[in-house]
Amino acid sequence: MNDDDIDYRRLAELYEEFDELWTRLHACYLDAVAGFRFVASYVQSEQSRARNIVQGSDMDSEEAQDERIFSYDEIFSDGFCASGIHRATQGEAKARNVEGGSHFITLGRVCLVSFYDFWEDYLHREYVVAKGHLDPSERRQEVIDKCVAEHVRHDLWGDIGKLRQGIVHNRGIAGSDVKKCKLIKWFQPGDEIAIGPEHMRAIFLALLTFRNELHREQFPPSNFILGG
Repeated sequence: MNDDDIDYRRLAELYEEFDELWTRLHACYLDAVAGFRFVASYVQSEQSRARNIVQGSDMDSEEAQDERIFSYDEIFSDGFCASGIHRATQGEAKARNVEGGSHFITLGRVCLVSFYDFWEDYLHREYVVAKGHLDPSERRQEVIDKCVAEHVRHDLWGDIGKLRQGIVHNRGIAGSDVKKCKLIKWFQPGDEIAIGPEHMRAIFLALLTFRNELHREQFPPSNFILGG
């Protein structure tokens, strides 16, 4: 391969596409977490209000309030997305929305799987095509897989793929292959893949570094020589 085989314009397009994905998922994560915190705060505020009304009675405790029913009726007045049929206790609503709760874990998993699926199903093939390693008309999967294996080696994506395997195919439990992770060493085989905000911060920053690397590849080598 030489520089004439590289499609720099296509590399620029791939950078733009990954940048859009990164920005969208980052915003989705932040907006969702803001929503989690709102719901947790809303329940706590409602419990404080209720305890003021029943002050001194058996209901004047967090434990008693946690057993009361939570619903979205006061948040979504129009039955948004079948919200009217959702029921949970107030304790359950608080627990799932606090940091480390099930909503944080689910959201982290969704973001990780979304990133990896973009890489696995699209980006890595398009990258080797743009770099001139693969004919764009090639459809034989064994040829594509071999080319990708030869020309695309990235420890970060390999580690994310191992986590995705546990999330999608093992009910969120890390498999034995996580012992082979090069960069992401948070989990051991048998651990729940519980991806919290600190994990997601590291993942977003690592993928931002990858994005910046992809950005640099859209520019041909410079042959400018500065001299006196």
